[in-house]
Amino acid sequence: MERRLKDMDLSYFEMLKGAKNIIEVSSCFKKGEELLIVTDTDKFQVAQLIALAAQNKGISYTIAIMPVRKPGEEPPAPIAEAMKKADIIITPTTQSLYHSHATLAAREKGARVIALSGVLPETLASPATRLDFASFKPIVERVAEVYRKGNKIRVTSPSGTNIEAVIKGRRINVDGGICDKPGQAIGMPIMEVNTAPIEDTTNGKIVIDTSMSFFGILNENITLEVVNGRIEKITGGEEAKKLIEILKNKKDKNVYVIAEIAIGLNPKAEIKGILAEDEGVLGTMHFGIGNNITLGGKNKANLHMDVIINRPTMWLDDVLLTKDGQLQV
Repeated sequence: MERRLKDMDLSYFEMLKGAKNIIEVSSCFKKGEELLIVTDTDKFQVAQLIALAAQNKGISYTIAIMPVRKPGEEPPAPIAEAMKKADIIITPTTQSLYHSHATLAAREKGARVIALSGVLPETLASPATRLDFASFKPIVERVAEVYRKGNKIRVTSPSGTNIEAVIKGRRINVDGGICDKPGQAIGMPIMEVNTAPIEDTTNGKIVIDTSMSFFGILNENITLEVVNGRIEKITGGEEAKKLIEILKNKKDKNVYVIAEIAIGLNPKAEIKGILAEDEGVLGTMHFGIGNNITLGGKNKANLHMDVIINRPTMWLDDVLLTKDGQLQV
């Protein structure tokens, strides 16, 4: 029993360290700013740890709690209104609010947003969350610069992915663990660079071989055949059938659009079946499906989900960015 108590105490303090890193490093709080923590009944423990870290720094905060939402469902109107009045918003929620209209409206008012989508209390203790994000800024910026100069992306992988898309003229989104600009949004503990491809230019095959939104770690690969930006065919086993049903039940043709192309850059992240960490793993990349308005795209949909590819080889025009998941820049 004594050993268990010691282990539990250690875990608690490690989780608090992660919460402290989010508050003291990632959020870039300024004196007088107001923090709003938006959470749900399943993630309240994470919200409490974030609140404790804020309290220890003398930061004024409010916790808004709601029932667990369905994928793509907006937060209740009172919470959406409160988000517009906050300086910084941290969202430990079961379903991601990153791509919600409520988050977009708050960002347009200047709020900074840190999304902790689907995280567990243990995620706060992960080395990926306690990373010294500032020290990795040069690497993240190098990757972002390759994206900015690129016109076309091509991706292959050992499991069979072979796809290309045009990104010319699209905004490049840098998620380096630091949220210091008005209207900025980042995921945690994700580190990534992403963009929204021009919607009708993505063509080829995506083989999802690692994990994905709503599923966690996959038992078998799922293949997406993409024509002119839209998923035309989904093949695989039982998980592929489930994905077909999820997309069909949204009753929105725009959920089939390839919305995002991103590369994971967090050297301490590991595949755990928790998307907020999985999609930041160095050596992986992910595609978003559905809504990309928040990323600078034009496809408005009632769902955004991410699918993760392991060991990608990625070119931006003639620049080799990764080879079998290893950065080349």
